[in-house]
Amino acid sequence: MSRNPTDIEFSVVSGAREDLLFDCLASLHETMRGSTYSWAVTVTCNSPGTKLAERLHARFPTIQTVENTVPRGFAANHNSVLNSSASRYVWLLNDDLIILPDTIDRITDFMDAAGNERVAAVSPKLLNPDGTLQPSTYGFPTMPQIMLAHSGLRERGFTQRVLRAASPILRPRKGSSRFWSHDETMDVDTFRGACVAVRMAAVREVGLMIDVSHVGAEETEWHRRLHEHGWRVVFFADASVIHYGSQTVGDGALYPEYLKGALNYFRLHRPAASLGIFCAALISMYSARLVSARIRGDGKGAEIARQYLRVVRNAMSRPGRSP
Repeated sequence: MSRNPTDIEFSVVSGAREDLLFDCLASLHETMRGSTYSWAVTVTCNSPGTKLAERLHARFPTIQTVENTVPRGFAANHNSVLNSSASRYVWLLNDDLIILPDTIDRITDFMDAAGNERVAAVSPKLLNPDGTLQPSTYGFPTMPQIMLAHSGLRERGFTQRVLRAASPILRPRKGSSRFWSHDETMDVDTFRGACVAVRMAAVREVGLMIDVSHVGAEETEWHRRLHEHGWRVVFFADASVIHYGSQTVGDGALYPEYLKGALNYFRLHRPAASLGIFCAALISMYSARLVSARIRGDGKGAEIARQYLRVVRNAMSRPGRSP
């Protein structure tokens, strides 16, 4: 059933840190206090049996809540709100955000402005809790890029220096990588899904996110579909939120979940033959990591390698795109 129509509906999904969720909602209510836009909040309580909805209503009586009987993933939870919303815009919010003053109004004004009717999705600048920039824009993924990202090598200091030096050559367009100042509003391929305003007219045209992951890795493929239908995806530099980042989804044990989104993207937008070769390379890499972890007696590392292998084998079992 559709909810009451408003200008904006905020979709927030609870994670492991209840304190962050309450802080996020408090900041949202504060920044919307003087807004001229009509708005509503829907919180999906993703931790069954905790009575979180009762505590939320005690603090924020006007919000709507959805109580899951089993935990669901990023896309599944937000899709439920998107599917039932009657608002013009839906904001998909992580629960580990602090919404800064005027952010919502500035972006809504931008999306309402003449000439921006084909803007489908907008993300503000993400800041770390200390106020430093949290890079958030990316080009559409390549297979070598994803292999590096999930190899365990990308975050090493030397690799970061090489990537930063090579980025202006490999991805010269501003916004096509994370290595730029994030000081200009511009169209981009894709961005992190932590805080995104979505135009519902675009959602009705291209459809919902494809639910493949628990922690959220589906937005890149969604943004690709938006582009293919002539919609714009925009990074907005003149508004910011604080994003604590990965505080509510756990540690590296969930990294294989992020790979699911990349493999689904390649399944839909790359030839099946190239996906098969890529998956074979991933299996070789994770098999080697599994053997190495067993030799070292690293039980956690071995389990993560097994999770990666299950993800890749499952992707290989699904039909890919024809050449």
